Amino acid sequence: MAEENSNSIRVEIYDESYHLRGSDPAYIQRLAEVVDTKMRAVAQHTSTVDSLRVAVLAALNIADEYY
Repeated sequence: MAEENSNSIRVEIYDESYHLRGSDPAYIQRLAEVVDTKMRAVAQHTSTVDSLRVAVLAALNIADEYY
């Protein structure tokens, strides 16, 4: 159990805290920063304040960049 906790990291995405685990905490932090940045960019260009809608639009943008 202690080994799992050593790979735990707290990140903030769009003003919400999440505790995530993985083999590379620095990588997880970078991913969280990308998602946070994308969500904030989407929020600036839309009139919605619904964080779920912002998250879905950000996910679509990230998927579009991926493909």
